Amino acid sequence: MVDPFYPLQEGNAPIEGDGNVCALRIRDGRVDLKIRYVDTERLRLERQANKRLFGLYRNPFTHHPCVRAAVDSTANTNLVYWAGKLLALKESAQPYQVHPDTLETITYDPFNSPGLTFSAHPKVDPYTRELVVFGYEAKGLGTDDVVIYALDEQGAIHDEQWIKSPWPAFIHDCALTANFIILVLWPYETDVDHMKKGGQHWIYSKDLPATFVVVPRHPNDLPTGWKTGETRVYHSDHAVLLHTAGSWEETAENGDVRLYFESSRIRYNLFPVFGPPTDKPFGDFQADYVRWEIDLTKPTNTRVVDPAVILDMPGEMARVDERFLTKPYDKLFCPVIPPGKQRPIPPILPIGLHAYVMLDKPSGKVDMFDPGQGCTVEEPIFVPRTKDAPEGDGWVLGMIQRMDVNRSDLVVLDTRDFGNPVAVVQLPFRIKGQIHGNWVDALPGEKSMTRILEPVEKIMGKGAL
Repeated sequence: MVDPFYPLQEGNAPIEGDGNVCALRIRDGRVDLKIRYVDTERLRLERQANKRLFGLYRNPFTHHPCVRAAVDSTANTNLVYWAGKLLALKESAQPYQVHPDTLETITYDPFNSPGLTFSAHPKVDPYTRELVVFGYEAKGLGTDDVVIYALDEQGAIHDEQWIKSPWPAFIHDCALTANFIILVLWPYETDVDHMKKGGQHWIYSKDLPATFVVVPRHPNDLPTGWKTGETRVYHSDHAVLLHTAGSWEETAENGDVRLYFESSRIRYNLFPVFGPPTDKPFGDFQADYVRWEIDLTKPTNTRVVDPAVILDMPGEMARVDERFLTKPYDKLFCPVIPPGKQRPIPPILPIGLHAYVMLDKPSGKVDMFDPGQGCTVEEPIFVPRTKDAPEGDGWVLGMIQRMDVNRSDLVVLDTRDFGNPVAVVQLPFRIKGQIHGNWVDALPGEKSMTRILEPVEKIMGKGAL
């Protein structure tokens, strides 16, 4: 969750603020809740001074001079469990490791990773059992250097490679196939001189296209037709592809390869503070969910074909059955803004999401769970019913913010009856809005997250009866 411990400097983006972990543990029909800040270097410095020391998002020139050499990551974007470590992620730096039971912060950069940055959206390949990672601005502020590598199940680094981005771009997410990683570039650029003058890290540009950089995953075992160090860049009309869902590749009989991935397509600036003050905030709210096709027989700097619309309504934070990541899939679980309904928040992605849908792609059938007026919904997670359950058979869990009663509810939906919750876990208060999260199966040696009381051996006998 984004939860500033001290009030932020005016002009900050909504993605700035200290990382606060909300953990919900489900066991035997009961749910435990624990909330704890990630003890980043940044937060520890500010608590030591008992005041704000850090300025604008990712602009160290606006920080207090005494902390400009500190890691300014808030670790507020995502939580991923890998190689026995729970990682709190922010793409401006390396991960912080936190304890899965106590949520105590253990260390910074637990894998001694290459480069200065680690994506908030690494991808697990369930078939090769590795975590594929990238980091942009990996050699420092405003650089166009990107590092890509994989972590095996023991946390060892392999397939490390360094590439150049077409420009120093905002690369928040990627898509993964069996042999390629697709970096998805947002239409924002950075300029260190602009930051030195007190400006924002990112500058929105309507002139930049939606851009994809395709890189082979295995530099020592390149696909046919690829040269050492080669990358290929493709583009489409201007849009922000906020997050991807699933992705896969298809090889024709003649060996031609096409890549496919699905994502939101948003045709406005998500962050007005990064745009010119004369811009109309959020434009006309145009957004949908689409499937992209990249034909690798086409040369670099080629425009891709227009994407196919798979969900004709604004949708974001979609999830899939990640047991099948890198393969074609049928089910998509997506928070959406349903048309024609009045809601408490304007139809802005992703904060204005109001309902969950389950899309069966082959048939086009859409099932919806709508929690009602006065609510927004957040990123869901999918939990398979069993380890070998069919794709998309299981449960979808998501947090609902009930503004009408100032409460947060965890909803559990069964994919076999999507419109009717199996359970609604009413939290005793309203928590901060989340960015991302994940499901982790019960761990060996797991201990209680909450305080354990000593058992009462003998009743004192001093009560009313």
